[in-house]
Amino acid sequence: MLATQEENNLYKDLGLRLRKARIRRKITQADLGARTGISRQLIVKMEKGDPTVSLAKWVKVSTALDLLDSWENVLMLPVDPFAEFDRQRQELDQLKKTRVRKK
Repeated sequence: MLATQEENNLYKDLGLRLRKARIRRKITQADLGARTGISRQLIVKMEKGDPTVSLAKWVKVSTALDLLDSWENVLMLPVDPFAEFDRQRQELDQLKKTRVRKK
């Protein structure tokens, strides 16, 4: 299956970020490969944004570069700004429907 242009741009952006993180840490592609058990050629593919690289490899490399926590928000659903309002409104409606017994 072919990737869309938007997906390709995302892969390239991820690759560029990976390269910048590796360079900031002054680690060569060969050293990163040795630390992760991933070939230097695959590191090159990742840095070029190759969409065929598995998520497991990305996680492994991210761990070696101390970036694993950056994956935390990848698939996080956005917070619904009205969810809390709706919940409070339902509670209020329930309270209004509740009968108070007098003794």
